[in-house]
Amino acid sequence: MLLTCSFALLAVSAASAQQWGHLTGKFVVKGMVPAPAKLKVDKDVEVCGKKPIFDETVVVGPQGELSGVAIWLTPPRGKSAPDPHPNYLKLQQEPINVDNLACIYVPHVEVIWTARPVQFRNLDPIAHNYKVDGFYKSFNNLVPANGVHTETFEKEERAPIPATCSIHGWMKGYLLVRDSPYAAATGEDGSFTIENLPAGTYDFSFWHDTGYLAGVKIGGEKTDRKGMCEITIEPGKTIDLGVITVDAADLK
Repeated sequence: MLLTCSFALLAVSAASAQQWGHLTGKFVVKGMVPAPAKLKVDKDVEVCGKKPIFDETVVVGPQGELSGVAIWLTPPRGKSAPDPHPNYLKLQQEPINVDNLACIYVPHVEVIWTARPVQFRNLDPIAHNYKVDGFYKSFNNLVPANGVHTETFEKEERAPIPATCSIHGWMKGYLLVRDSPYAAATGEDGSFTIENLPAGTYDFSFWHDTGYLAGVKIGGEKTDRKGMCEITIEPGKTIDLGVITVDAADLK
């Protein structure tokens, strides 16, 4: 018992000594983006056809806000991400929800930390099929109306992996599966925030449904061909990357 308490005190002491910062930014599109195509709904139309369903590959708000951009801390090959802030450890037993609602994936891009269970919830009054195709984890499970299928992910994936529905072919989302909680996806307003990063300099990757965001100016540099750039997190500060502009021509 004394040994266990000693380790716990050491962990708390180390966490207290560590300095932390936050990272935020907002993605917007420069230029005209074609209106999203209306998808053909040819199955369970009494539920799925209640309102039009549109392609979500490129979703842009009224002021050019770009949703669905995935951002994650990328440690060097063979290295692990930094230990998470204690606030993240409190979430380890709380499930992450990936929903089928109105015959689409909500959200289109979901961030998954491997330390947490994932509930694949079917919120529709009809059956859906969760088909996930990853390099390390794949499954294909039928979930009945208002049902839930729970999964755990043991290993991270190098990039977001697709989640589809074998019953309703137009349905598609992505899962960003990481061993670290230091990841995010932009919402409808194009913004993201990653909280409580250990102070230091790290590589971050930037990805969109159309591929890695290469050649995008972020902070004082541009992302490489793998959508990666270096960012320094300063202790006690929020590093605001400001408005990050993506050319519409690059989203193809």
